[in-house]
Amino acid sequence: MEQFTFKNKRLAGSDPINMKPIKIKDLTWDPSIYPRTSKSRQTINAYAEALEIGAQFPPIKIQRVFNYPDADGNKTTQATIILDGNHRCSAFQEKGIQEIPAIEWKDHPLDYEKNKIPLLLESARCNTIHGDRLTPNDKKRVARDIASTDPECKYTEDALAEKLGVSQQTVNAWITDIRVRQRTNRNSIILKLSRLGWTQEKISETMGIKQQRISQITNNTSFGNICNLLSQGHNMEYIAAHYQMDLALTWAIRLQGKTDQEKFKELGWGLRTWDQWNFNECDERFGDDWPGRIPAQLIAHTLFYFTKPNDLVLDPMAGGGVVPDTCLLFERKCQAFDLAAQDKQDKRPEIEYHHWDPKKEAWPVLKKPDLIFFDPPYYTKKKKEYEQKANKDIPSISSYTKKDYKQFFKDFFTLAHKNAKPTTTLAFLNADWRDFESTPAAEEKPDKAITIFDYHSLLSETGWKTIFRIECPLSSERLTGNQVQKMQDKRILGTIGRTLLIAKKLTPPL
Repeated sequence: MEQFTFKNKRLAGSDPINMKPIKIKDLTWDPSIYPRTSKSRQTINAYAEALEIGAQFPPIKIQRVFNYPDADGNKTTQATIILDGNHRCSAFQEKGIQEIPAIEWKDHPLDYEKNKIPLLLESARCNTIHGDRLTPNDKKRVARDIASTDPECKYTEDALAEKLGVSQQTVNAWITDIRVRQRTNRNSIILKLSRLGWTQEKISETMGIKQQRISQITNNTSFGNICNLLSQGHNMEYIAAHYQMDLALTWAIRLQGKTDQEKFKELGWGLRTWDQWNFNECDERFGDDWPGRIPAQLIAHTLFYFTKPNDLVLDPMAGGGVVPDTCLLFERKCQAFDLAAQDKQDKRPEIEYHHWDPKKEAWPVLKKPDLIFFDPPYYTKKKKEYEQKANKDIPSISSYTKKDYKQFFKDFFTLAHKNAKPTTTLAFLNADWRDFESTPAAEEKPDKAITIFDYHSLLSETGWKTIFRIECPLSSERLTGNQVQKMQDKRILGTIGRTLLIAKKLTPPL
């Protein structure tokens, strides 16, 4: 441990003009920012003894931050965190000294979430040049923490080595495994976006990588022979983790080049040849858990009958991403949008943010789609769940009044008609929504219901001709025996119906 000398010595780079006393109780020690894994009892005791004989220590270094998680992790608050001087703070506290001299790294508060890595690096730099030096294990932890949260490799091995006071070779040895996983994961995301029809220019903008590098990755990336791993007894979940890919892309690569019929067989899905598609369970391999999640099998059937490979599919309300996942499997292009896309950008970059306000006639799709697969919220069903997922500043359409809800669809169907080509197909999935939960069937009020007949009328009014009505019923097993008995006693007529309307564009519209 370096012995701090007394008067007039200050930390390198500190400015006495900015030095000020601060109450120790107002400071926060953040273990994720402070580079040491623990405090040294020996160091604290030595500093406390020095204080008894009048030693004057250099100021600690602090930083005011906002957007800082509170103790419960539920809200954000403001804080003043210690970048350098944690042992000195502990020694002052043990001697009953309530204030300590401090300087601030930046003279303005920083956004904690956006500056975690710079804060950690500055704290590490301070602790490599004076006081109780960081151990090699402490430096290794800092390097790995930064690398793990820096998938775009903004902090090079050389930059980390300079900050931590070690050689570049040492940093390489510490973080090579992390960088390999990140490159593989990055490459798989680029490959996924490319297969869904994104241009290299758009992928470059999204990923922050030069377009030339995008081209190299899409042309040369290989994930080995999945069949060999399967023959060794590994399952698809293992293979996806092995290559740092999501499961849908892993399946897409495995099934590449097979016919649609062969893919149905490989996936264990029966191929329906009639207009009633009974799929009661979602295939957990495709799409995230999401309110109103629909089975990938249902989407696959729609793709099979109404599109061909390389066709472009538009998913206006993508939710958990089951449509782009299924398009990936069946080698269709896809543009997907959702109101909550900003919250899942890292996990699902293929889902772009868009607020559908048809009256403004904003249409974010550059090419006219071959298929629009539209699976919106079923009126107020799952209203609470959608509100939790939606953008806080923009309500989900499940919060609309009946009048506004129907007007939204009229406007959307009109907008889609304007931006569709003559051969575009619109697949619209929805269900009757009636006030049946506590009302006998004979007493239901029509003004509280929205049914498939309403949607059919709206399609007709906006230039679409319904050519198929495919029933996709929900399971009756979702209702308990007690619920069924109560419904029977009160003569309540429930609904398990769900309908897929297939419509073609009329030119000109009616």
